[in-house]
This record gives sequence, C-alpha cells and structure tokens, in this order.
Amino acid sequence: MEPIWNGNEQREEKKTHLKPVHGIALFLVVMLCFYTIIAWAQWTFGMYGLALTEIFLLVLSVGSAKLLKAPLREIFPVRKPEWKKLLAVLAGWVSAYTAVIPLTMTAAYFFPSQIFGVSDSLSSFMGSVPLLVSVLISSVMPGICEEALHRGFLLKCFQSKIHSTAGLVLLMGFLFGAFHGSVWRFLPTAFLGGVLTWLMVRTENLVYPALFHFINNFLPSVFAGFSSGQETEAASQMLMQQGLPLSFLGIYFAMACIAPFGFYTASYLLRKGEPGQEQRYLKSNKVLAVLVVLTVLPVILGMLLFVLGIVKDFL
Repeated sequence: MEPIWNGNEQREEKKTHLKPVHGIALFLVVMLCFYTIIAWAQWTFGMYGLALTEIFLLVLSVGSAKLLKAPLREIFPVRKPEWKKLLAVLAGWVSAYTAVIPLTMTAAYFFPSQIFGVSDSLSSFMGSVPLLVSVLISSVMPGICEEALHRGFLLKCFQSKIHSTAGLVLLMGFLFGAFHGSVWRFLPTAFLGGVLTWLMVRTENLVYPALFHFINNFLPSVFAGFSSGQETEAASQMLMQQGLPLSFLGIYFAMACIAPFGFYTASYLLRKGEPGQEQRYLKSNKVLAVLVVLTVLPVILGMLLFVLGIVKDFL
C-alpha cells in the first residue's frame, strides 16, 4: 500500500501552473465583456452596474484559478500587514499622485474638452448615489476585485516567464491602462498600474496594493459626494472651453518634486528589517545626489512653465 503523503504529492503535481497564455486569454475575455455585457450593465444600472462589474471581475479571477487548479493562496496571497509597509503604501501613493498629476494635466492642456469632459462624467457618475454607497462601489470594491484580477491572477500568469521587476511593471502597467478603456486616461492609469505591480512584487501581499487602490479611488468619491453638482459642472464647462492655463500646468509639474524622495522612502520602508537588505536610509552620497537632481528638475521646469504662462497672459 502506498503511503498517504504520496497520494497528496501526486495530487499536488496535477495542479496547473499559470502561464502567460492563461493571463492573455482572461484579459481578452474581460475586455470583450467590457464592451458588451459590462457596458450594458453600467449604462442600464449606473453605479450599481459598476458594482456588478467588480463582482464579475472577482468571480472571473477566482473562478479561472479554480478551473486551472491553481493554488488560491499563492495566486491571491493575503497576510497580516506590517505598519512599516503600510507607511510605505501611503508614501508610495502620495508620490504616485504627485507624479501622475503632470501627466494628466499635460493631456488636459492640449485636450481640455476630452480630459475635463471625462472627469465631469466620472464625478456625475459617482455622485449619482449616496456617499457611502459611492465609496463602497468605487473605492472598496475595485481595491479588492480589480487587484485580485491584475495583481493576483494576471500577475502570477506573467511572473512564470518574466522574472524582471521592470518588465512586469511595464507590462502590467500597460494592461491596467488598457483595462480602463480610455485613451485620455491611459498614461495616468498605466503609471498607477506599474506602481501597484511594483508594490505587489516587493511584498507578495495583496493587502498593500488593495489599500493603495482604495486610497487612490477614495478621494474622488468623497469629492464627488460633497461637491455641488452645478458648481462642478460649471467649472468643468469653463475649463473645457477656455483650457488649462499654462501657469497652472507649471504648478502641477513643480508638485512632482515630491515623487523622487517619496518613492525612495517607500522603497526604504519596504526593505527595512528584511534580512540581507541595506538598512541605511541613504546607501551612498551618489544616491543622494541623484535624488536631489530628480527633485530639482520638476521645480525648474514648473517655474519655467509658470513664468511663460504669466507672460503669455499679459501679451
């Protein structure tokens, strides 16, 4: 008679390892659904259609893992968070936010009607339900459901062949940008997708990207809930017609000076306390010099744009 553990070992060997082809197939299914049944659900039921969308993404992700007999704990790793890494999430989000703003506002400067039109539509969409419901649907659910898809199933599929963190960040960022289905929001969402992927690769814990995603979606939900619909619509209409002042764009670029030290601090908090990792905040004077240069550059660029904008307004 064979020992019991041998049977368990044989059953373990039968489990399917996720491959890139599985991720590509699921992503194509998701995008096909987005332009068919998901678009219909959101058009028909509004924010509640978005809630159905998020549930659908979660069921699709977990169901695909179960169908392929992949170990759920490995595909969707969830562990108790550490306070230092929670601080890293906060530092990473602030840095990502200040880095994304120049990308978004540069697009708004050249294409004001498209960018502010999309922003106005999203605000109206989220403001169509009570604030707590809006937060649940647009912040909590995406943090869980979309991260289960992107940083869970899809990332694990591509990690089997792509072992470079930079490669994963670029690929998953691209997929996250394409997933949102807007050419005007592609660069900002792709950038955020890359940061979320970096966070997941570094921690192997879905709690951290889920929290990051929640924070990123939470502020627009609150803003849409508290702002006056007429005032918001009037401001959007004005910006769509008159465009974004160049001086304002300069201010947004200057805000990006926070990002270099912010991302570096987030990385430091993630590695702090881990065996075999450098524990000093600054590894060398060379690192400090690079960070200072990267901090000063957006300030200089922002000042130049600000001055040019002021001069342009007076001419």
